[in-house]
Amino acid sequence: MTFDALVDDSIRSLHSWVKNEGYYGWDPYDALNSEIVSRLCSNSQPLEILITQLNKYSILNIRPILGIEKGLDIKGISLFAQSFAKIYSLTSDQQYKDDLSECMNFLKSKSLKQKYGFDCWAGHYFNYRGFDGSTLAPDIPDVITTSNVIKAIADSYSIFKDEELKDIGKSAYDFLIKYLLRKTDDGLYYLKYDTLSENKIVINASAEGLSAICRLMPLFNDAEMKKIACQLSEFLVCTQDSDGCWIYSKYKSGKIRRQTDFHQGFIIDSLVEYLPFAEPKKQDQLMKSINKGVNFYRKKQFLDNGRCYYRYPKLYPVDIHNQAQGIITFSKLSVFDAEFLEFAKKILEWTIFNMQDNSGYFFYQKNRILTNKIPYMRWGAAWMMLSMATYLEKVGVAKW
Repeated sequence: MTFDALVDDSIRSLHSWVKNEGYYGWDPYDALNSEIVSRLCSNSQPLEILITQLNKYSILNIRPILGIEKGLDIKGISLFAQSFAKIYSLTSDQQYKDDLSECMNFLKSKSLKQKYGFDCWAGHYFNYRGFDGSTLAPDIPDVITTSNVIKAIADSYSIFKDEELKDIGKSAYDFLIKYLLRKTDDGLYYLKYDTLSENKIVINASAEGLSAICRLMPLFNDAEMKKIACQLSEFLVCTQDSDGCWIYSKYKSGKIRRQTDFHQGFIIDSLVEYLPFAEPKKQDQLMKSINKGVNFYRKKQFLDNGRCYYRYPKLYPVDIHNQAQGIITFSKLSVFDAEFLEFAKKILEWTIFNMQDNSGYFFYQKNRILTNKIPYMRWGAAWMMLSMATYLEKVGVAKW
């Protein structure tokens, strides 16, 4: 089987599985999406953290036993929408345009504009308790989900030319600025992770926001957008370590969390997207940051055969989100060097052969001996759909 045929079969199989499931699925962090678990925890923060982590790392799917229900993940739907827009643009296949329309109607219906005054979206259809005690809920909008919906809106606008989509995109941008834009003590502008996050700065949150704004800038001749995009890029450049990587988050207490994984790809992608909009005198600085980031990402976080470290320097387990992000980032980096596209191909090939089930979905994590085969709609299926669509977009394949 040729590689083109392999990818064609893989993405069709995944698409079929997703459609058969109706986009409903489980999530690694969905432990609290259960009345049984809620009664068991009785609002105890330690218990909520414990059961969330146990549920996430259990290689056995205990969700049916605990009464954890499947749900429709807004972030996942936004990733599918971005994927379908790319595939339709490549193939002109009406089914993907119809799928895109279905996803966008869902996303529009889930906006929290009535509560916040601007279009915005929450990433969790369930309550969630983080290991640091932070909370997320269906009515708490966050920058990651809102940014990915903005990207889906911009991609959809290029196909449907619907002015309502532009209006929603601008409203969502206004939410990011009004609710989430903040300034560090050093005078750098960043985006909070969500409306409640006052005690920590998550670096990749600003990257996702920057990426979303870059998608909107061609649609609006807005000087403020350009200025804020520049400020966010400066924040990312200034927070990069000398070895090229970025920390995950920094707390007001001074505590730093290092989690070197797919989030590195998010940040690199955002700087690459912003590069064409930067003033010429800023582009050299951006390229230095991109090159340092890519050097670390390629040499430290991936093996030559295309499999990624879990969280550098920890090798196992192989995580599907890491694999998907590698395909996305190295595909996008092909604008600088065709060798990056070859490496994206290598990651994709390894992932299909080692982590795709015969039914179409992708496994969650692969350990040295055992493989966690629990199907996750957002974490695995949505990100892999976007990764393959991004790869095909950069290759320019249109054979379906």
